[in-house]
Amino acid sequence: MPYLQELVTLANLKLSTLLAVGACLQSVLFFILPRYVALLPALILLLKLGVETALITAGYLHNPYLPERARMNLVTAPIPNQDGMLSAKGADKGLVVFIIGATCNHPLGPLAPGFKDIGTQFDALWLDAAADTHEWGYMGHTGALLQQRADGGIMLVVISYWRNVEGLHAFAQAPLHRGTMNLWSKISKKSPHLGIFHETYCVEKGGWENIYHQIHPFGMGAIKYPIKGGNGETELLSSITDASKRWKGMLGRMAQRDL
Repeated sequence: MPYLQELVTLANLKLSTLLAVGACLQSVLFFILPRYVALLPALILLLKLGVETALITAGYLHNPYLPERARMNLVTAPIPNQDGMLSAKGADKGLVVFIIGATCNHPLGPLAPGFKDIGTQFDALWLDAAADTHEWGYMGHTGALLQQRADGGIMLVVISYWRNVEGLHAFAQAPLHRGTMNLWSKISKKSPHLGIFHETYCVEKGGWENIYHQIHPFGMGAIKYPIKGGNGETELLSSITDASKRWKGMLGRMAQRDL
C-alpha cells in the first residue's frame, strides 16, 4: 500500500477535527429531518458498535482483529541459507538494520505540500531494492509505522533488513537513490515543514534474535526469501520456525550457548 494512503487510512486527523465534522453533519440532519429521525443514524451506529463489542468480548462473535495470519504459537525467524535450509545454530549470519523515516509538521498532515512526493519515492525505492535482492542484499522491510506527536506533527518510519552494509551502500549509490536525494534537496528548500532521517545498525552474527507469539507477521517474521527450487524456479519462502523447544531461549537463538 502506498505510504500516503497508509497515513490517511490510519486516521491521522485530530480528534477535535473528527468531532467537529461529526457535529456539522448532525446539525445538517437536524435542519432537514425531524429531530427523532435525525438522531437515529448516530443511535443505531452506537448500538451496533456496542452490541458487536460485547459479543466479541464474550466470545460469541469471531474477533475480526485476529485474522488467520496471526502467529498464535511461539515462533522465530532466522535467516535461511541460500538453499532455504536453516542452520543448526541461530544467528549464524550478520545483518544490517536500516531505519528510514520522514516527518511532517503541517496542519494538512499527509496532504501537506511535498509529502506525497516523499511517499512516492519511498515506494519506488523499495520496489527497486526488491527487484534485485542478490545485488543489494536486501531482505525486506516493515510496513509504514506512524507516530503522531502531541503537537500534531506526524512521523513515518520504515525498518528494513539487509544482508550486509556493502549491498546497502551500493544501493545508496544507485541511480534511483541518488535521484531521490536530488529531489529531496529541492523539496527541502521550499518545504521547511518536511524532514527525513535514517539510522544504520550493522549487527554481527550472534548479535541478534527475534521471537513472535500471537502476533501478525512483522519485521523479520514477515520476510519472504527468494529460494531456487529443484525445478530452477524461484519461490518466496518464509523462514518462520517453531520456537517452543529448540529455539525457546534468547541465548540459544543468538547462538551464545549450545542448544
